[in-house]
Amino acid sequence: MSEVFGTLTVLLALAAVSALAIRSLWRDHKRKGGCNGDCCSCGSCGGCAEKERSL
Repeated sequence: MSEVFGTLTVLLALAAVSALAIRSLWRDHKRKGGCNGDCCSCGSCGGCAEKERSL
């Protein structure tokens, strides 16, 4: 019975750490924004600016 208890404890701890990591990633994504697929609206992408200059 103690083997099962130990395994469950480790699994619960791993699930808690995983949930906290996912929560942190999700909060960072919501705070900073993410890629919306429109590179021209992204300030860190110079590809569209170069295309517009050449036109």
